[in-house]
Amino acid sequence: MTKAAVSLIQTGLRDLGYQPGPIDGLYGARTRAAAEGWIKAGGAAVSVMLPPSLSGMIFQGKARYPVTEIVAHCSATRPGWMQDASTSDQVAEIRRWHMQDRGWRDIGYHWIISRSGDLLAGRAETEIGAGVVGHNRGVIHVCLIGGAGSAETDRFRDNFTAAQDNTLRGQLQAIAMRTRIHRISGHNEWAAKACPGFNVPAWLKEAA
Repeated sequence: MTKAAVSLIQTGLRDLGYQPGPIDGLYGARTRAAAEGWIKAGGAAVSVMLPPSLSGMIFQGKARYPVTEIVAHCSATRPGWMQDASTSDQVAEIRRWHMQDRGWRDIGYHWIISRSGDLLAGRAETEIGAGVVGHNRGVIHVCLIGGAGSAETDRFRDNFTAAQDNTLRGQLQAIAMRTRIHRISGHNEWAAKACPGFNVPAWLKEAA
């Protein structure tokens, strides 16, 4: 099988919400696992029903707070923001905002999803994030690029792309395979903000 063919398979798996790893044309362990998951699901897209953790818990910080929640955020940037830059450059800019402008020790989010659906890491999942004032222990923060001018009552598709939808759903599944997630929420459920620019509980029910 050619690298081009494998890349097409990886892209299709990613768009269905699976986690094949980088779109690099290499049929490695992650791509194989994603393909097997797709076959087992009968070709269906990833469901929002979260499976139980298969590997215990993720713990954060020296106090080892168990991770039981995921909070969704947005970068509050316009759709064309840094559109000619790489996703890593976009993440570097958000990290600069957080470290230079706010004085944090690192980017506040654990994961960032670009407009094209690329997934990049921020803080390690074992570190306490800085996504919600007073609500960071035992939480993994995931940020979607975009969302400028959004409202908390908007639909996901009003402000974000289908690729971001697929990647976010897949990432929720992936995190839930590593720790016992009890709740998925939006920043706007914890503060008077529009972020992440949609109603998370309503969005989760769309594919239920």
